[in-house]
Amino acid sequence: MLVPNIALVLMVSLAAGGVLAREERPPTPAQAKPAPPKKPPKKSPIERRAVRQIVDGMPAYGPRLHAPPAVPVSALPAPSTSPSSIAPPPAVINRCDAGGCTDVNGTRYNGAAGNTVIGAQGRPCTANGATIQCF
Repeated sequence: MLVPNIALVLMVSLAAGGVLAREERPPTPAQAKPAPPKKPPKKSPIERRAVRQIVDGMPAYGPRLHAPPAVPVSALPAPSTSPSSIAPPPAVINRCDAGGCTDVNGTRYNGAAGNTVIGAQGRPCTANGATIQCF
């Protein structure tokens, strides 16, 4: 008795599914295309006018809009004993020891790594044979 009831329920559910399937038809081509949306009317562009731009600097910081007058070049103080940017000519070595070398003028060059020595002004120098060249 249980088996016929199950068969009956199955047949009814299959028949109901077929009815639902027949009712859910794809839309016809006339229904498939929706009407194009209406475009809103174009607004006229906003009329623009020229306005002078004013840019203010931050107070006490940054560049000023009204700069102070330029200082003449002659009023600037002379630079104090700055090292010369021109390398001196090669020095002829007089003698060398474990701590470094001395040239014929008596200037001491302290030894560093390899053939590099440090000159009297603190410049790096290269000992090359009988001469020392500072940079």
